[in-house]
Amino acid sequence: CHYISGNLVARRRFAILKELLEFFGIEPGRVNFMWASAAEGERFAVLIRKATKIVKELGPNTKFQKEW
Repeated sequence: CHYISGNLVARRRFAILKELLEFFGIEPGRVNFMWASAAEGERFAVLIRKATKIVKELGPNTKFQKEW
């Protein structure tokens, strides 16, 4: 059943994705893997606020902007 081990598979895939994004120049703080179940609405909201704060502090990603 994917509900039993799907989160572990996702965590492994995310680790690979994060390394790939770092290779391409995306700051590590821009992507995060956080745990929350469907029953944890308040925790989910806290995690989203935390992620939003981190990205706002990082500012715009200028790595791939074309310079004129």
